[in-house]
Amino acid sequence: MKGTLVVITAVVILAASFLLFADIGPVAKTYSKAKLYFAGMVGPTLKAAAAPFRFTQTIFEGYMNLVDVERKNSELQKRLEALQLQNQKLPELERENERLRRLLRFMEERPGTLTAARVIGEDITNWFKCIIIDKGRANGISEKMPVITAEGVVGQAVEVNRWHTKVMILTDTNSAIDVYASGKQARGVLAGTGRTTLKMKYVLKNDDVGPGDRLITSGKDAVYPRGLPVGVVISVNKNVVGLFAEVEVMPFNNFRKLDEVLVVRK
Repeated sequence: MKGTLVVITAVVILAASFLLFADIGPVAKTYSKAKLYFAGMVGPTLKAAAAPFRFTQTIFEGYMNLVDVERKNSELQKRLEALQLQNQKLPELERENERLRRLLRFMEERPGTLTAARVIGEDITNWFKCIIIDKGRANGISEKMPVITAEGVVGQAVEVNRWHTKVMILTDTNSAIDVYASGKQARGVLAGTGRTTLKMKYVLKNDDVGPGDRLITSGKDAVYPRGLPVGVVISVNKNVVGLFAEVEVMPFNNFRKLDEVLVVRK
């Protein structure tokens, strides 16, 4: 009895399978309708079940996009900072190139008489106003040699060793240069004051000198050759006691911003 039931069940399953896969109109239509019915019931359920996974996937993709955007922003910020740094360096490079071109032209006008040097230190205290340059006796430099730039006189060499030289600049109180006003007969001694400006001493009150006059070396002090620019007169005070006027002078060089100088070899 049990064996007979098994045989009948097997026959029914085989028959159903044959009807499903065979191209028989009524059976195929019935199967299609049943499939659509079950799909309509199961589809929304599966969609609802998958919703949390889609939401999580959306959040994850959004997070990854934000990370990528942040990375790109960081790279752009670094590139921007690098470009800004380059832009800041360009004006300084242009000024340095122009300064070196002027020095080169100045050397070409006086071949064989000038030695270029770089400022490597300074001793600008309340007592002494000096700079240190990277050339010395090995380069033919000795004491009392004038030190200049294309703008004008810097000072003179006061201490020289084999490789370095200490230069006393114009603003030192021990500095004194014989000068005259360019194109005029007014003459005096330009002295350091320990400050930014200089004093032109021994200028008579009736001498023709006034603000804006350019002062150049006279060549009569046994240190500086004639005709080197030194500074410009910024004020003249004749309302003082005595024979001489008070003349204030601004040197052409900014001694706190010197990078390269020229030593005039005698």
